[in-house]
Amino acid sequence: MKAHKIFVITGAIAANVMAGGLNTNTNQSIAYQRNVARYATTENDAPYFNPAGTAFMKDGWHLSLNSQAFWQSRSTVTESPLFDGDGEKKFEGKAQIPAMPSILATWHRGKLAISGYFGILGGGGKLNYTKGIPSFEAAIAQIPGLLSQSGLETSAYDVDLSLKGASYVYGIGLGAAYQINDMFSAYLGAKFCYATNHYEGKLKNVQLNPKNAQLGLNGDMVKAAATFNAISDGLAEKAEQAAGAAKQYAAAGDMQTAAQYEAQAKELTIKSKTFESVAEQVSDRELDVTQTGWGITPIAGIAFKYKRLTAGIKLEYNTSIEMENDTKVNEVGLSNFDDGVKAHSDIPASVYMGVTYAVLDNFRVSAGYGHWFDWYADLPGNQEEHADGTDEYLAGMEFDFLSRWTVSGGVQYSRYHLDDDYLSDMNIMLDNVTLGGGFAFRATDWVKFNVGYFHTIYQDWTEKESYGKNTYKRTSRGIGIGADLDF
Repeated sequence: MKAHKIFVITGAIAANVMAGGLNTNTNQSIAYQRNVARYATTENDAPYFNPAGTAFMKDGWHLSLNSQAFWQSRSTVTESPLFDGDGEKKFEGKAQIPAMPSILATWHRGKLAISGYFGILGGGGKLNYTKGIPSFEAAIAQIPGLLSQSGLETSAYDVDLSLKGASYVYGIGLGAAYQINDMFSAYLGAKFCYATNHYEGKLKNVQLNPKNAQLGLNGDMVKAAATFNAISDGLAEKAEQAAGAAKQYAAAGDMQTAAQYEAQAKELTIKSKTFESVAEQVSDRELDVTQTGWGITPIAGIAFKYKRLTAGIKLEYNTSIEMENDTKVNEVGLSNFDDGVKAHSDIPASVYMGVTYAVLDNFRVSAGYGHWFDWYADLPGNQEEHADGTDEYLAGMEFDFLSRWTVSGGVQYSRYHLDDDYLSDMNIMLDNVTLGGGFAFRATDWVKFNVGYFHTIYQDWTEKESYGKNTYKRTSRGIGIGADLDF
């Protein structure tokens, strides 16, 4: 067992906590929260969802101001003979995002529209596993059995484990749309992305209850690293004494006794190094690293509008982001966390398509589709080799009533197409269905307020690991308020 391996995929624990692809947040407005099928919109949040559609807006300025809050958990229920009791243990990480702001703006004049936005386009959350995760604990939990097999009776352990991860991708988009004719418009633009990750991992105070009268161990819980280092030093001292005795007997011509002491010295040396190795494996370890990088994404779009029908297509090219480590502590023995090391963490290319149809003057239905080309991106740890691409399917409806009120709802189904080598207790990305709903109130001709609620239902995933069976679970819910301004 190599204890430092428990940190090898730490960078995966802070994936996005919102809707969208593997590391993309598509919920950039409260209007999206209350009706997820926004890829054909020509309203104030169009700069992100359907930028070409901004060409069909009215002359003037159009702003969308939004703030969302999310609560999420990720948990792994592990069944393993290594754990005490019934062999089942739950490891949970929680994320709370009190405010996720976004601003979208459009200036329209004639057939030209210039638009932009700012938001958290990826990541967005801090995950905190206060008791670690199963692969962490299993690495320690197997030590009593290994020691017992080696002749040192051990039946219990205790350890302080923790793991924290935070990931944010801040984005600023800017572009222009032009109305080619009464029905078609086109858009060209780009977004600048600044990514930052921060990971902290700790393994401290490993305790075991070894029992061996010859070594002075009575089965009480002891600090493992200090105890095994002391035992290693004692055995090394005895090995030196045996080696010295072997030389003395050899000098006296008693080769038989000298050979016996030489064999004893070798055996004691092996045992000393074994305990030294165990002590190294259970010693305190810590990781504290911040990664930063940036990239630019070209964006193109086409929109269509005819009578009661609107449609839109948006394409975003792969965003190449090279992350660089700023490492404060790296005691885990992995060079990829060393200070100054660089590695890619791209945002995959994507395409979005949507359509909206006004069945009545006050009733609209919408549908949409999004796809991320995950296999094309350069992801951390070559994760793209285990991802075929993400698909999302969306549907929604809106109903206007009492002249100033709108109520809406929508549903989104996301499928990630990942294999077992991608999913782990540190990388829980699960197929899901998201339900959104809410209302809008137009207070004046130029001010509209939006309120939304977002609830995601995840599909559990079970897989076998070397130490047992893991069942991955997630929960997520969010609320948001915002205002659309037109002037």
